[in-house]
Amino acid sequence: MNETLGQLEDKLDALNRQGDASKEKANLLIRIIELLRVDDPRKSLTYCREVLNLSQQLEYQKGEAYALAYMGFAYYMLSKHKIALPPLLKARSILKIMNDSQGLARTLTAMAGVYRSLGNFEEAFKNALEGLKILQEIGDRENEAWCLDGLGGGYHDFGDYETSIDYHFQSLEIFQELGEKVGEARALNGIGTVYHSTGNFSMAREYHEKSLDLFRESKNRIGEARALNDLGLSAQAADNLEEALKYHQESLQIRKEIGNRQAESTSLINLGNLYIEMEDGKNAISYLHKALKIAREIKVKPRIYQAHLGLSKAYEVEGNLKEALSHYHTYQLSKEAVFNEESTAKLRNLQLSYGVEKAEREAEIIRVKNAELEEKNEQLESLLNELKETQTKLIQSEKMVALGQLVAGIAHEMNTPVGTIRSSSDVTARALEKLVERIEAADSLEELRQDKGLQKYLDNLQKNNLVTQTASGRISKIVNSLRSFAHLDEASFQIVDIHHGIESTLTLLTHKLDDRIRVVKEYQDVPKISCFPGELNQVFMHLLTNAIQAIDGEGTITIQTAANNGRISIRFKDTGRGIPDEQLKALFNPAFTRTGTRIKTSLGLFTSFNILQKHGGEITVESNPGDGSEFTVFIPVE
Repeated sequence: MNETLGQLEDKLDALNRQGDASKEKANLLIRIIELLRVDDPRKSLTYCREVLNLSQQLEYQKGEAYALAYMGFAYYMLSKHKIALPPLLKARSILKIMNDSQGLARTLTAMAGVYRSLGNFEEAFKNALEGLKILQEIGDRENEAWCLDGLGGGYHDFGDYETSIDYHFQSLEIFQELGEKVGEARALNGIGTVYHSTGNFSMAREYHEKSLDLFRESKNRIGEARALNDLGLSAQAADNLEEALKYHQESLQIRKEIGNRQAESTSLINLGNLYIEMEDGKNAISYLHKALKIAREIKVKPRIYQAHLGLSKAYEVEGNLKEALSHYHTYQLSKEAVFNEESTAKLRNLQLSYGVEKAEREAEIIRVKNAELEEKNEQLESLLNELKETQTKLIQSEKMVALGQLVAGIAHEMNTPVGTIRSSSDVTARALEKLVERIEAADSLEELRQDKGLQKYLDNLQKNNLVTQTASGRISKIVNSLRSFAHLDEASFQIVDIHHGIESTLTLLTHKLDDRIRVVKEYQDVPKISCFPGELNQVFMHLLTNAIQAIDGEGTITIQTAANNGRISIRFKDTGRGIPDEQLKALFNPAFTRTGTRIKTSLGLFTSFNILQKHGGEITVESNPGDGSEFTVFIPVE
């Protein structure tokens, strides 16, 4: 029988009166924490500390591990991400030794949420998917649903809205099946957020309203404030500013009452930005200064720079350009500080993980002295596997970066024709309306023939139709190029014309070429080749993108194809800056570059080299600083 929170707390009171300090009490506290962890993380944290102290006194490993895991989750819910990770890592270490699958899965899910907040998507997805697999294996449906909801949020932050909404709908189905109202409300909220991000504000509002109703029914104040905040953003996007103001003020009031200061600062910033849109600089400045004060007190750097950016805009509305410039300058400095912190987040996480893994190894050696040699062999094998996995992940990471750039480019290219079609649709509707009015008003066919205004509207419709056809053709060309680039709905290994791949890649890079870079094509008659066309197109994308980035101002990229001795060659020559001699030797190795205080990976040429090796091909480069670069790809016909 599932006992209520009140019944469990009554049992706890009874044990406290008896002076009980047993494992039974620790387990009872854990059951209470499980019910409180989402609705009241502060109270949950208090119980976690009690369980931790009691379990350490009793040397009760399970109680200690669960207390640490839920403590980390509580800190995560309270947005204290830096101090959330250490107890979670320690809990994971203990639970692995205990082989406690359920506790380990819940800990991994919480860690995924923390890593997501820190911006470390690789670790977030790794932990979430590992936790999800365990939860599905042991049949823990409720926590499986929470994990799916967290994955939906992670993919939303990553910009993969299709995958995000799929995970949210999966979690929604499970929560509805279990009758878990708070979880259902969170899933609905996640779906609404995805619709908002994709510009479907009416659907976003519908799901946020459903979410709000369920949060209120469940008396979940944290969720209620969240749903109200998101409804405010939806109303603002639809230009319903007065309605948006009402929702944001309600959300702010709740967040003040429950003492969620980071969320309170978010509401204050949203209100400030809303007043800026309403051109009420005075109120905007008031709310944004309150947000800045809280953000400084709790040391949440993203909120600090967001508040400064809002204040810059608010003072500009008020005509105080000196203050506007001052806050904008501080915004830039604060934002840079955040980026500095984010750039080292992965390193800090790896260091923490390494410390925990080292502790696990030492504990295992002490616990199983007679298996020391076997343990070391297992560690070496594990390390080798990790190195192999790291290489795969590095390549996948570069692919995701390239995909993000590609999606941004396609969106940029399609915005103009889509806007044209929307505008043309409006013109067509108004012209048809006028035509109907004139036809209905005419007494005879002859009167219509003599109506010059009628002919004017007909001419407008014909011209507008041509505009729509041109815009539609542009969209069709982009979509066909994308399909050709990725070879969707086709076998991965095919016989293809290499020129088609080059042309589809160029179409997708049109926005980067603009009018400043001329592309010269010197194609010869070359045979079709057997290959993985989607992968070779990645090579062309990397090489052309590098050539574009190497050209400052105007320039030329020349693409030459030829066939000789059973293989074809594709030469990409640019008039860019060229490559220094000291960099040429390691050009196809994985690279890490520093821009200011930020560090990023550069794996495009490394990935291209591996793809060509897979095809039995090769790549060469010739370059001199100031004279441009020339990359040549050789691929066997068979």
